[in-house]
Amino acid sequence: MHQVYTLAKELYPGRYRPTITHSFIKVLHAHSLLHTCFTQNIDTLERRAGVPEKKIIEAHGSFATQRCIECKRPYEDEKIKKAVINSTIPRCEHCRGLVKPDIVFFGEALPPRFHVSIRSLRHADLLIVMGTSLTVHPFASLVDLVPDDCPRVLINLDDVGDFDKQDDIILLGKCDDIVQELCCELGWGMELERAWAATADSVEVDGKAAVSETKVKAGEELDRITRDMEKSLAISKDSPGSWSNSDTGRTPGQKDCPKNEEVLDKKEVDVDSSVTEGSL
Repeated sequence: MHQVYTLAKELYPGRYRPTITHSFIKVLHAHSLLHTCFTQNIDTLERRAGVPEKKIIEAHGSFATQRCIECKRPYEDEKIKKAVINSTIPRCEHCRGLVKPDIVFFGEALPPRFHVSIRSLRHADLLIVMGTSLTVHPFASLVDLVPDDCPRVLINLDDVGDFDKQDDIILLGKCDDIVQELCCELGWGMELERAWAATADSVEVDGKAAVSETKVKAGEELDRITRDMEKSLAISKDSPGSWSNSDTGRTPGQKDCPKNEEVLDKKEVDVDSSVTEGSL
C-alpha cells in the first residue's frame, strides 16, 4: 500500500494542469458534440478541464474517489488529500481497513460502467483517438467497435493501430498543436484559449492553489498560442498544411477556415482519449 500512496502523491489531482488537448474535449462538449470521453488516465485531468463527469468513462478508475478495501465505504476527499500530502496511509474510520483510491490495478476488473458504456460505440458517427499507444487491452480494442462507416480520426505523435479504412484520418504531431489548428479551422480558436486559460488556477502545491506562478506560465503560453493562431490564419490557401488524410490527402492550408456545421455537421463525437503530459 505504501507504493500506492507514493504513486498517489505524484499523480494526485491538482499536481498537474490540464493540457490544451483536455480543453479541446471540453470545447467539443460546449458545442454539444461530445457523446462520451473514454480515457485510460487516472489523473482526473479531463474533469479538471471542465468535461462533465457524466461524459467521462475512466476505464482504469481515477483518483477522483476512494474507499476502504475491506468494507467498501467511501472515504472523504479532504481526509485522503491530507493523508497524501503528509505521506501517511489512511485507514477506514469504521473498520480500520486500508483506504485505496478507486484506480484499477493489474489483474483487477475494469469498472462496470466501462463495460456498459462501450455499447454506445456501436452507434458512433465519429471517433477521435488522441495521445495513445493503443497497446493496452481491452481499451485499445475500442477503436474497432464503431460501425464500418464511422470515420475515425487519429491525433497522435506516432502512427498506431490500423487506421486504414477509406474514411480514416491520421493527423500526426503534437496533440496540442493539432487541436489548436483544428479549432482555428472551426472558428473556435479564442474559445479554446479561454477554456484552457480557465484551468490556470487548477495546479496546487501542498494543497494550496499555485496561483501566481501558474498564471505567469499561463500568460506566456497564451502569448505563444496567439502567435501560432496568427501564423495559421496568415497561411495562404496554396500553402501546404501539416495534416494528412489517408483517402484524399487534403491539407487544411488548402482552403479557408470553414464554418462549424460544414466540418462536423453537429455530429456527436466519441473521444477515445489517453492524454498524458508525456505523450502529447
